[in-house]
Amino acid sequence: MPKPAKKKLTSIQLTTDTRDRLYKLKFRKTYDEFLSELCDLYEESQEEE
Repeated sequence: MPKPAKKKLTSIQLTTDTRDRLYKLKFRKTYDEFLSELCDLYEESQEEE
């Protein structure tokens, strides 16, 4: 059975206060999924301007 491709991951340093605020917002998503959606929303808002 072939091994699944590994994602290249990085680390982002956050203060504990910011991490706790993000945790409350992301619900049952991973941080990667949540931040990707946030980037998408930002890009969409920039296109509208």
